[in-house]
Amino acid sequence: MKKLVLGLGVVILGGFLFWVTRPDAFDTGTPLLANGNAVHLLEGLNTENLPEGWAHRRFFRIPATEYQMTKEGETPVLRCSTEQSASILARDTRIALADLPILSWRWKVTRPIESNVDEATEAGDDHPLRLYLRFANEAGETRGSEIIWSNRKYKPGDYKIIGSFYHYVANGLDANINVWHAQSLDLRQLYSDIGGTGTPTLTVLGVFCDSDNTGGQSDGMFSDITLSAPAKG
Repeated sequence: MKKLVLGLGVVILGGFLFWVTRPDAFDTGTPLLANGNAVHLLEGLNTENLPEGWAHRRFFRIPATEYQMTKEGETPVLRCSTEQSASILARDTRIALADLPILSWRWKVTRPIESNVDEATEAGDDHPLRLYLRFANEAGETRGSEIIWSNRKYKPGDYKIIGSFYHYVANGLDANINVWHAQSLDLRQLYSDIGGTGTPTLTVLGVFCDSDNTGGQSDGMFSDITLSAPAKG
């Protein structure tokens, strides 16, 4: 998916109008707060009737990704299915990274992106699973980033950078599909790596799965997306 510079209002890319770039695109008025406890993002999520604080943002003239809360066995999972589609399902948050900096999650790709287009380019910028994040500091400066499943090119720990937008590569490649992978990342380090300064707050956390640029299909699942404090000691 072509990356957007947040806060510019209306942007036209490739002939399409993208209104999701508004700075308030995910401001629901009911942000998720930490209140001293770990936060479980998918807890209480009903994709048929989104609870307060959630938003499903679509791109003009692009079909939306299908997001469905379901179960694999007894485990609640968020299934993400694309068919030449893209959209962002995200939770409005106000969580200081000083309080809950550790993001952990489980994910499984069951149908990867199959394309010969270079994923390092805008034309090939599709991924079966992504975590979508936005941050703001005390001065009101904002940063966005994603945590992605690489298709062919990148290894864990790499950054894919398109323009000035950073994608942290946490996993990927066909050798790892059809298996659940439990992962975690310190968002303080991510924020620093993408050039963030000051005292950051996580303002949006969600999922963003797409296959619109390559014109393909994909399928995968998330579970146990959690923000928590660092382990003591």
